[in-house]
Amino acid sequence: MALTNRHQLIASEGHLFITLSIVAAGILGHYFGWLEMSPLWLIPVLLIFMFRDPTRHIPPEPLAVLSPVDAEVLAIEDIRDGFIDRDAKKIVLGMGIFDIYSIRSPIEGKVVHQWYVDKETAVSDAPQFAQWIKTDEDDDVLLAIYRGRIMPRPRCYVQIGERLGQGQRCGFMSFGARIEVYVPVTARIDVTVGQRLVAGEHPLAHFIHHH
Repeated sequence: MALTNRHQLIASEGHLFITLSIVAAGILGHYFGWLEMSPLWLIPVLLIFMFRDPTRHIPPEPLAVLSPVDAEVLAIEDIRDGFIDRDAKKIVLGMGIFDIYSIRSPIEGKVVHQWYVDKETAVSDAPQFAQWIKTDEDDDVLLAIYRGRIMPRPRCYVQIGERLGQGQRCGFMSFGARIEVYVPVTARIDVTVGQRLVAGEHPLAHFIHHH
């Protein structure tokens, strides 16, 4: 799916599910009675809510690392980033089943590399997908997505070598997941555990550049 600047209030990823639920409710209502089948109309209403995709207002902060998803901050840790082989700070974000499913780029930069993991053969608690983005100032940010075994695979709409704008919609994760964001150890962390974040609007951290 190509990236586009045209925004839809309902994510295109949910159009098929919503259409099928409306058709099914209509057919069953026709054959078995509209009153008896009226509770089925709650399904498309629920799906429309779950696949909502509101417009986001990206703050004019080029040094900010924005939250890639609507989520709650679960943990902040100093770690060794095994993907890029560096020391880093890890911010763990928990998406709920009723959060917005769109994933947005936390920074403006170039996609350096991406990793797809086969969940069936991976070690326990391996990420399903990871993406490395580098800014023009050589700041590195890595996103890792962890999902349950019954959850759909995350969708990524960019390739290695492509550029992303800060806050740009670039992926999709239906029904929630755990997202880890790795930032440089020199970055200033701007969130606390338990804080609720809005994708593309709330900064997780800021790069610190000494001139």
